[in-house]
Amino acid sequence: MKLLSYSFFEPKKQSAHRFWDEHKDQPNRYYYNVPAIILSNCLLFPDYITKIYITPNVKDNPLSAVFDIIKEFRPNSLTLEEVDFDYEYTEPASLRFMPLWDDEVSIVHTRDIDSIPTIVEYQYIKCFEESNMGVGVIRTHPNHYGGGCKMLSGLSSFRPSLIPDEIKGSTFTEYFNRTHRGYACEQDLLIQTFTSNHSYTAEYFYDCMAYYQNNIQEFPCHVCSRKKLASVELSAWAKIIFEKVSEFGFNNWAGEPIDCRGPYLDFILKQFPWVFEKIKANNTLKNFYKAG
Repeated sequence: MKLLSYSFFEPKKQSAHRFWDEHKDQPNRYYYNVPAIILSNCLLFPDYITKIYITPNVKDNPLSAVFDIIKEFRPNSLTLEEVDFDYEYTEPASLRFMPLWDDEVSIVHTRDIDSIPTIVEYQYIKCFEESNMGVGVIRTHPNHYGGGCKMLSGLSSFRPSLIPDEIKGSTFTEYFNRTHRGYACEQDLLIQTFTSNHSYTAEYFYDCMAYYQNNIQEFPCHVCSRKKLASVELSAWAKIIFEKVSEFGFNNWAGEPIDCRGPYLDFILKQFPWVFEKIKANNTLKNFYKAG
């Protein structure tokens, strides 16, 4: 089983540190791209399941009906798992790493719910699949290097069978208990866990620099070159989708927080007419997603 793994939770506090995110003060910002992400994944990665870990309070938001609509239409493409999780800041962002302890998962890519796939993400996923690497990351923003950005919790890839318990911990609970439980705790824990053992990274870590990033990692690892990325053959749907992603200005860097409601979302929804009609029939969703 191959997964694209996300966390989704209702923020209890807004973070002021996200200077790169123009939508950071909008309470429903994490819903902006939900249908576009899930349905784009269906077309781009038909052999993957999109799995979203949610906290119970998500169901209190009327916008959560969008999950039920897509789940009803594509039950084999979307899995929702509710996790009762005590948190104050961004602690539930770590939930997307839970598949690392699932024996049925062969590959998992952790992604952010506030961005949509870019061509480099597609290319890197294909390269990671072909590799014999255990851990990898895509770095695309100018700040994606050193310190707290050696890895990105929304742009990482894992092959669980190649990550020993002495690195990741024997259970998710053991892993998560190492965190400091504050803002960006999932990011700090990710870096601490997967970049500290340099004997491991030299053999099993697969780094990718693209877009605005050209700084090599501070630890030994393998590099997925731009030439290797460019060699990936795009599927028919990938060619169509990434043309639209570029057309609407969403191909600036992988993991960029965006709002793709409007023309791009309508384009994706038209490929799934039943979902489109269900969203338009729900006034809350129709207005929020500017559908039709």
